Amino acid sequence: MRTSILTVIVFSLLTVFWIDSAGALHNLFKEMDKNQDGVIERGEFYEDIKKDAFNKSDANKDEAVSPEEWTTMEGIDNKQEVFRSVDTNADKRISFPEFSNYADKYSNIVEAFMVMDKNKDGALSPDEVSVRPLFRWITIRY
Repeated sequence: MRTSILTVIVFSLLTVFWIDSAGALHNLFKEMDKNQDGVIERGEFYEDIKKDAFNKSDANKDEAVSPEEWTTMEGIDNKQEVFRSVDTNADKRISFPEFSNYADKYSNIVEAFMVMDKNKDGALSPDEVSVRPLFRWITIRY
């Protein structure tokens, strides 16, 4: 009797976790699939990853990363020097286009996409997207 109650409790917890996880993955996929065609193309993936990283860096949500916000980023040596190189118009703010251009040149987002694209068809299907990769896992050469 005790074993069957424990089994029911564990099964119930796993079911709730699976439903929550499945719902979260479905929402993540829909968010990344901007044109809602049922797959995530390379461009959608690249823009989503960069926008997500930029938004996390922009703590005050003013659509620019300030030098103060930049100093909180992890894994960057010579933060002031790197900030100046990303801030191409020298206005002491990194806009999304500046961040995006830098990431396009100095990151491995392309390789990250290829790793996720298990069937190598050039697009990510729902079963290939289990998480949004954290930008810190995507290497940017600073």
